[in-house]
Amino acid sequence: MKPQLHFFYIISDKFFEDFPDPYLKENKEENRPNYYCFKSENDEIYWMIPVSLKIEKYKKIVKQYESCGRKCIKVFIIEIAGRELALLIQDMFPVTEEYIVREFTIKNIPLKLLDTSQIKEIEKRAKKVLALLRQGKKLLKTQPNVVEIEKALKQKFLNKERGGCKG
Repeated sequence: MKPQLHFFYIISDKFFEDFPDPYLKENKEENRPNYYCFKSENDEIYWMIPVSLKIEKYKKIVKQYESCGRKCIKVFIIEIAGRELALLIQDMFPVTEEYIVREFTIKNIPLKLLDTSQIKEIEKRAKKVLALLRQGKKLLKTQPNVVEIEKALKQKFLNKERGGCKG
């Protein structure tokens, strides 16, 4: 499925089988969690940010950072469709179209983030987190190895391209 940016999606179980990183958020039979989609610099790769409803848990984390005078880039709390959601930027991971099952919907309406200031803030934080991860820095003890997953996805795409060329 070709994803649209700023929508929320369900990821296939196959992704978690193909990339069995023990620190990726557990997929619950293609029902939850759902993931916020944004784009990186690579046209074939989309980044998915897991969504959590454990708002109080993540508000505490954000508050801890703020009480020390720091901005929390790992988690971003939004309100959308009348509910608060925690975007777990710290746990984002790359996927390609083949691993996206469907849009996440509420009452059959695809969920999309429309607030441009929130979109900018999420992407700013996500790019900062991604830069840290690419430098080999971990934000958590249980940090998924998303840089290796990204490399494997890029290689997989290159192999497909080469397979389709005649030389």
